[in-house]
Amino acid sequence: MATRRPQLVSGWHPRKWRNQYVVATYAWPEKDAAVKLLSSPDGRTWKVLSNILPYETGGNETDLFVQNDKLMAFSRAGKGSNDEMLISTYIPSENRWETVSSGRIIQAPYVFKAGERIMLSGRYCSQSDERFRELQEDWRKFTQGTAFEVAQIDQTRVEEFHHGLRTGIFLIEDTRPRLIMELLSAGDSSYTGVVQYGNEYVVSDYSMHEYYPEIKRPGDWNTPCDIYLSRIRFGG
Repeated sequence: MATRRPQLVSGWHPRKWRNQYVVATYAWPEKDAAVKLLSSPDGRTWKVLSNILPYETGGNETDLFVQNDKLMAFSRAGKGSNDEMLISTYIPSENRWETVSSGRIIQAPYVFKAGERIMLSGRYCSQSDERFRELQEDWRKFTQGTAFEVAQIDQTRVEEFHHGLRTGIFLIEDTRPRLIMELLSAGDSSYTGVVQYGNEYVVSDYSMHEYYPEIKRPGDWNTPCDIYLSRIRFGG
């Protein structure tokens, strides 16, 4: 009798909501949803509570945020040129989510409160989202294409794309993120964690900017990364 292989899922930043723990997971094998909400009474045994994003959105890295009794999800999403961060709000009585686009490309989102303000940290493109989309196809061909396709790519565009990646901190105004700060970073970077310490916020992230290479061929960006701690005070 064949043994069913375990499903591979990824999730991060569990939160406490109502009388349970919740976490958003992605990379499920089945195609009924890209991102799912799991719940647990004890943090050890988990069950699927709801589908947050359909498979077609290409949703993956998702951070949950709880404000009063409201549960929200901030998701990196997109396929092809449609990369964007989606913001979803849970409607418990109907077990469904209402989702809107944030209008920004932000990867590896992490949401936290600073006073009464909702803040978000994540990776974005410093040139602009429009330029990001223009360069992204060259990047995909350079990293995944045939030897012939790689040879046709303008390497300066590949380096512009990769070097333009930054870790930013955004203020969420309604559903629109506004960049207020950029951390020292470039290339493979971000994946932040934030804790409040007195009147400061300590932010951990990683970045390869101190080792940043000139990209001439696939794999040249495989350099060391360092982990950084930033101490930030938000005024007003």
